[in-house]
Amino acid sequence: MNSEDSNALADGNNINNPAGTVHEDKKAIKHEVLLLVSKWCEECVPADRVWKTLFDERKDFTYRLIDVSEPEGRRISISLYIRSVPSTIIDGKLSYVGIPTKEDANELLS
Repeated sequence: MNSEDSNALADGNNINNPAGTVHEDKKAIKHEVLLLVSKWCEECVPADRVWKTLFDERKDFTYRLIDVSEPEGRRISISLYIRSVPSTIIDGKLSYVGIPTKEDANELLS
């Protein structure tokens, strides 16, 4: 996914590198969250918004948006037998399909 597509999915927010390994508050990284999306998916935008909001509040996990039309997205979706987007993968395991509420997303990281 190019940066233009990423920005469109994030509704204007920069999601190319939403989570680095070093944070200004030095919180330890506990989880890796990947959100599999597609350019045509209307539900992917609010799902991304939920995870970005939670990341901005917690900053104790990494977060990346991955398009299933890109090689990495295809590889992940095939290896985890994912057939629907948005799909949330936490620490390498399919954890949620659809748009999580902020509370659901927070609980998935507990």
